[in-house]
Amino acid sequence: MRKNRQKKNIFCIEGLWDNDLRRRSTIEPILELLEANYDIKYIYKDCATREELFYLLGRWNKPRYDTYPVLYLATHGWEQGLRFGDYDLRLGDLAEALGDTCRNRILVFASCNTLGGDSRPLEAFVERTGALAICGYRNDVAWLRSTAFECLLLASMQKNEFSGRGIAAIERKAEEAARFFPDVEFRMVTRKELDD
Repeated sequence: MRKNRQKKNIFCIEGLWDNDLRRRSTIEPILELLEANYDIKYIYKDCATREELFYLLGRWNKPRYDTYPVLYLATHGWEQGLRFGDYDLRLGDLAEALGDTCRNRILVFASCNTLGGDSRPLEAFVERTGALAICGYRNDVAWLRSTAFECLLLASMQKNEFSGRGIAAIERKAEEAARFFPDVEFRMVTRKELDD
């Protein structure tokens, strides 16, 4: 099977959206939609603690999940950080935890503000982890609109290989989709020196 025809399955870790556990907000129906319409397989796990998060990240890095190159982190965020339950995680600490295990993988931060601020720490994150790219938002985003955008983003990743050539096309398609969501300040940071 050619590289650009392989499915880019999704490994999703979702944080708590609300302290009231009776509320049922979740992005899992988007993953179900992608699977039903594009045959994109997914692993979905919810997460509320530091221990759960690091356990799941460790599992994602196992060879058995190599066919899940998209890490979709859906949770609350802040400038260059994420919140899982009561646990705040800076992107620098996430990069440290992942090490250089993200080669030819893309991390999608479905969280407000996480890719806001200075680009140098974001570029350092990509270099440190070996990720092909990271993407997310620079601002506060409306939950439903950002989730609709993410559905388009994740679907667009299927048409191109995860390589230097492919990431440029993925970035163009993402920017085209973002034009339909002017309130979403989407940002993608790619690795500077890419292997083709």
